Amino acid sequence: MKTALICIMTFGLATVSVGAEFRNFEAPGNLESKNDIGCVGPEKLRNTYTPADLYKAVSTCAIQDKYAEGVYLFVLAGVYGRFDTFRVADKTAHQAVTVLVMQSLGSLSMQKKNEFKEKLVKTLGTPEGLAKVCKKIDTLGPPNYYPRYMVQHGMGAFDSNKSGNGLVTDFDPKTAWQKSLDTYLHCQG
Repeated sequence: MKTALICIMTFGLATVSVGAEFRNFEAPGNLESKNDIGCVGPEKLRNTYTPADLYKAVSTCAIQDKYAEGVYLFVLAGVYGRFDTFRVADKTAHQAVTVLVMQSLGSLSMQKKNEFKEKLVKTLGTPEGLAKVCKKIDTLGPPNYYPRYMVQHGMGAFDSNKSGNGLVTDFDPKTAWQKSLDTYLHCQG
């Protein structure tokens, strides 16, 4: 029997038999969106929306040609996703944000993707535009939710000996929030 080397996202490399049955194991809550918020503007953003909720809304905005709203949703999702990578202990779970981006934007036409990218660059490409977005996101503050969508994405979700809630012990949310703004959005704090 021949074998093939395949790459499985999240799980690294594995050798499997060609012709073998493949099974996709998904933990409950993996990449879960609990709020269908539609396409909303910055005034309707809440710190209880997860990146799973927000990226889904970005796609909705792009479909409706509401790129300005989509930019705020995208940026907030990115900052919150970065924050979650600082507080979720299982490093294999951290690529949840990348997968969410691929899921939400992957089905859009190339034209929609390009139009969204143009609006993103136009909005964040000037010091004034970036400062405006940074202020709005910083005013909203750090996430106020448990990052189940990410915790359940990693290999730790399948560890029956796992204890705790999947979060980093002695996590400093204030430092993580500033670091998220600085490293993802490049706000001048």
